[in-house]
Amino acid sequence: MISYIVKDGMRHEVKKHIYPNGLTIIVDEAPQLMSVAIAAWVKTGTRHEDLNSWGMCHFLEHMLFKGSKKKGATDISKAVDRVGGDFNAFTSREHTCFHFYLPARELKLGATLLKDILFHPLFANKEIEREREVVLQEIAMTKENPEEEAFDRFIEKCYGKHALARQILGSKESILAINRKMVFEFFYQHYRPNNMMISVSGAVSFDKVRREFAQLGESAWPKRKVPLSLKAQWGVDPPDGTCPGFWWLNSDTEQAHVLYGIPAPVDTSKDRVISQIVQQHLGGGMSSVIFDQIREKKGWAYNVYASAIQFLDSSIFSIYAGVKVERTVDTLNVFKRELAKVGREGVRLAELNRIKDSLLGAFQLSQESSESRMMAISTHELFFKKDLSFRAYEKLVRSIRVVDTQVLMSKWLKAGDPTVFVLGKKPKIKKEWIRIQERAVGLTKKSLIFLTS
Repeated sequence: MISYIVKDGMRHEVKKHIYPNGLTIIVDEAPQLMSVAIAAWVKTGTRHEDLNSWGMCHFLEHMLFKGSKKKGATDISKAVDRVGGDFNAFTSREHTCFHFYLPARELKLGATLLKDILFHPLFANKEIEREREVVLQEIAMTKENPEEEAFDRFIEKCYGKHALARQILGSKESILAINRKMVFEFFYQHYRPNNMMISVSGAVSFDKVRREFAQLGESAWPKRKVPLSLKAQWGVDPPDGTCPGFWWLNSDTEQAHVLYGIPAPVDTSKDRVISQIVQQHLGGGMSSVIFDQIREKKGWAYNVYASAIQFLDSSIFSIYAGVKVERTVDTLNVFKRELAKVGREGVRLAELNRIKDSLLGAFQLSQESSESRMMAISTHELFFKKDLSFRAYEKLVRSIRVVDTQVLMSKWLKAGDPTVFVLGKKPKIKKEWIRIQERAVGLTKKSLIFLTS
């Protein structure tokens, strides 16, 4: 069954097929390329874990490439290395992805390896113990990266008790508790054909891809059962907004890592593009407003940027900077001022047109890479159930007006109070700490400061 076909003058043709068992494939035919990017997407991430399985999605990401009943981990590596290819995986709060980048002629190799690890994973006890240590080291490494730690804690404060708040890696305790039985149970429950999507982009034909993955799409997968229901505690229900407040985590770092976030709901593909434009305007590079204000004019920070953190049913617009502790509240006031300015005036026309040209240029350049194309069509399918050709994307981008950016930002600013998080040293001088607390009033209506030593 083909659900859509998108064509345009840039040799961009996307086709979609749903097999009898529910597995979806989307294929971007790009005959001008010499490569193929293949990805298996599992619609399961941290928000689908309960407390007993916290960190399991990421742990499975590690384990699936550790060998099957037919091929060991080294066999998989050698097969990909032999053709000059690459394979990797990543876990998010909503999805897990396994992807191959290969010469176009090696489509069959990628399909064979995916089929093997999805049908016949071994999950050997010795590999589980080995990867347990690897993941524990990964958790420790994150703790030693203050910027990454700050972002994890920021998301935690934004979503409170909802499963989206949990860190993707899990905790030391949850990883130590994992055993082989738990791995298999989680794998069989979530790695089901109707909960997965295969996306392929490159110099391949749709018909050939459909044939290569027919075994995955036309047969029953071993031991997979559709659950009767998903527990509400797994976080599949939408979060009740974000949690406003001002948190300061005392840490022995050289900088204060400052994050300011507001609820940023996006309901349509147009909202998503406007969000990209606002992100570029405020903190999308060296020409952005906040970069200019904080780094170029004041010299307060080396690293400063904006991020649109978007989930299926919730989004946050955040701004980050690493500054001296005494510049914390001044920095936050710049963030607040510039967000409010967009809410009043929108992105000025000259700047808006510059950003439009930048987005369209980046889209065109991404068409040279099968990996970038694969990620784009996957994102469109997972979030919007449709694909955008370049012509459609160009039309959408060009349609955005100054008032659209003003209206969306105004909507965001009214959606709820901000979440403010700082990771840094608490000032030793009491007067300075009192000054920070006093000046923090007004940043949020609930401007309480929670200390953790």
